[in-house]
Parts: sequence; C-alpha cells; structure tokens
Amino acid sequence: MKTHYDLLSIEPSADADTIKKAFRREIARYHPDKVIHLGPEFQEMAATRAAELTVAYKTLSDPAMREEYDANIVGTGPLPVVVPASPPEPATVATEPGQPPHDPDGPSPSGRPRFETERAGRDVIVRRAIVERVRGVVESLFGAVETPVVRGFDAALVPVAKPRFLGAHPPRVLLKVSAAVNAAAVAEAWNAAARSRVQAGKSPVVVLLFGRDLPPPRELRKALDAAALQRPPADAPHELVVVVVNAGDWTCLTRDDVSPVVRKLLDQACGPQH
Repeated sequence: MKTHYDLLSIEPSADADTIKKAFRREIARYHPDKVIHLGPEFQEMAATRAAELTVAYKTLSDPAMREEYDANIVGTGPLPVVVPASPPEPATVATEPGQPPHDPDGPSPSGRPRFETERAGRDVIVRRAIVERVRGVVESLFGAVETPVVRGFDAALVPVAKPRFLGAHPPRVLLKVSAAVNAAAVAEAWNAAARSRVQAGKSPVVVLLFGRDLPPPRELRKALDAAALQRPPADAPHELVVVVVNAGDWTCLTRDDVSPVVRKLLDQACGPQH
C-alpha cells in the first residue's frame, strides 16, 4: 500500500523544500490541461491522483501532522490514502458528518487529534463515492433503485423494476466498506445479509464487501466457501453471494457458481471504471 512518501517519490527523511518540489513536480503531471484531450475516465483518474497528492503534501508539510503520520506508519503500517472524488477546497477540509468545515490550520472541532479527524472525514467521503459508483452501475443495468436502511451495511440498493420488464429477477445489492476484510468479516457479512429480509421472491442478494487490506486470494476463497456452507434461515434469499472487492483497484473475488444476472452485475462493477 502506498504511503504519502511513495506518492511523492521521496524518502521519509525528505526535508520541507524537497517535499514542496516533489509535490509541484508530481501535481503538474495531473493538471487538467495535461489530460483535457483524454476521455472522462482518465480525467477522473487524474483528478483523484491530484487530490491524493494534495493530501500527502498537506500532511507532510505540517510538522505535527507528519509526526503523527510517521508514528502511525511505524505502529500499524501505511495508512490508506483516501481522498474525496474531487479535490478539496483549499481553505477548508471536511470533518465529521453534520459538522461544518474548519480551518485546516486550526484545532479539530471534535477535540480529537487533527490528523485523526481529517482521516475520518476523508473515509466518509470515500465511502460515499464507492456507494455512488455502485449505484450508477446498478441503475444502468436495472433502472431506478430504492435505498432502505439495512442493519450491518453502509448502503442497500434495491431495484424497483419488476422482473417481467428486465427478463430476470434483479439483485438486491448490499455494500459494506471496511479498512480490512478477513474470514470473520466475510462470515459476518453473509449472516447479516441472510437475515436482512431485503430479498423479494427469487431476487438474488449480492454483498459487495470493500476493503484495502485483504488476505491472499486463497484464504478469501476458503472464507467464501465456508460462508456458503452455513445453514441459512428459513427466509434467507434464494441466492446469496458475497463478493470481496479490493477498494484500491476494484478487482472482485467470489465463488464461481453465481447466476447470470449476478455475473452481469459483477462484469460491470468490478475492475477500473470504464
């Protein structure tokens, strides 16, 4: 997983002047004028990378934030770089949901360490961006959706179109975004979905379990197989599929025995955005 130092292509011992020069060098590569001739997907990728670079620069150019970031790298490994879908406004940064923006050079309104507060705010924005991207895919395939609240998940997307208009029972999609996904998280997601009562008739239920810290694929496959062998409740969905998604590159891993309508969804949702 890339650190802020990796993004800027500098050593952890770099001084302030080196950090500034590296930021100017890297950010110039993703200037809108450089990608205006490319397609929208590349422009979006460039905007995302520019935002990541901005977060890295703001963190490493502030002595207090850099010290806390370095301590976190030593203690728990590199933090994921999470940024809004579009670059933040220069004067303010997001805090917690429902709280007003604040001066990035001032204290955190929540009373928590400033770096921790900004990271939490960025996590919320990234979670929303993931939900919106998946919602766009589901709506493009199955039409308008409802978004009921389902315990244990960050979002639920339920197509409202009738199966006779789509030619198949559209899947109900549940999303969960976590920093890490392991066997316990897979089992927990399967059980929560099995008891969610979000299904209708023969509509499959698809759980998209997003994470950046993932075990090897072999371990994930064992976890997915073990979850599928659990005894479902009497009112469980006709088909319940858990899909582990790498939040970094959107690659997906699930069992092979999924229905055609679920495969159709995954073909569109998994992998880099087209």
